Amino acid sequence: MDKVRLTVPAKSLTFVPYYFGKAQGIFAREGIDLEIIVMRPPLGVTALVAGDLDYSAAGGLSIRAAMKGVPLRTITFIQTRLSFSLIGQPGMTPSRIRNVAASGIGSLAHHAATIVLKRLGNENVAYISTNTTANSYTSLLGKAADAVILTPPYTSMATLAGYVDLGNTFDVRELQGGLAARAAHIQDQREQVKAVVRGTLRSMDSIVKNEAEVIPYLQRDFGLEPKIAADTFKILRQVVNTDGDIEEPVLKSIVEKIRQDSGIAAEVPIDRLVDLSILREARAELRKK
Repeated sequence: MDKVRLTVPAKSLTFVPYYFGKAQGIFAREGIDLEIIVMRPPLGVTALVAGDLDYSAAGGLSIRAAMKGVPLRTITFIQTRLSFSLIGQPGMTPSRIRNVAASGIGSLAHHAATIVLKRLGNENVAYISTNTTANSYTSLLGKAADAVILTPPYTSMATLAGYVDLGNTFDVRELQGGLAARAAHIQDQREQVKAVVRGTLRSMDSIVKNEAEVIPYLQRDFGLEPKIAADTFKILRQVVNTDGDIEEPVLKSIVEKIRQDSGIAAEVPIDRLVDLSILREARAELRKK
């Protein structure tokens, strides 16, 4: 068994392929003893660059760091569609929304909220920063906001309790979770990297295909009630990116947006940010089995 340390920003369902894969022995069958370490994203990237960690699941942040010259490469994409939903108070209509709670101004949650509100024809709203999705959900319960932007399982917790689903971003192409490593680690430990990628692919495939295993797992490991676990599974099945890949035009468009948002003037070559060669090798091997 090869001991591997992976950092995630939080124990959230965005990163469920790692938790599920570890719990179900999928990574172990690839010879990987996976240790998942929760760490705030900036600290996680620092520790990754220093060699204290082997991988990061914060794909978007890793690309931003690589744009600034940090020698990181994203090697797999867990989600290439955003899993956010805009949830309103009972009886809330789009035109009545005056304020929206999001985990952070400038965050993916904030970006997702602006997309949904634009579709609803109401962009004249104030945003409240709550720091976490859990806090956004609490602000909904406490009636501190007209609407909030949530991800699973909070989406299901809210809608099953009678709050209004005003729209989602499941069709919006973005990077939400991934797998990143140091460029030197990818070069020096190629077989280990491939094993981790294979485990990730197998875990994602198992999640979308095995409802009878995943729902009890969500109840057990994430403490979800049966109805919430079942509803959450329906969302996961829509957004988990089972092949780990992304179309080149979509990737270029997302990277360009990140570059502009980050205030970086010069264009950055994609191969300085992303290396999908191992992913594609691993996928080809899995297809042969």
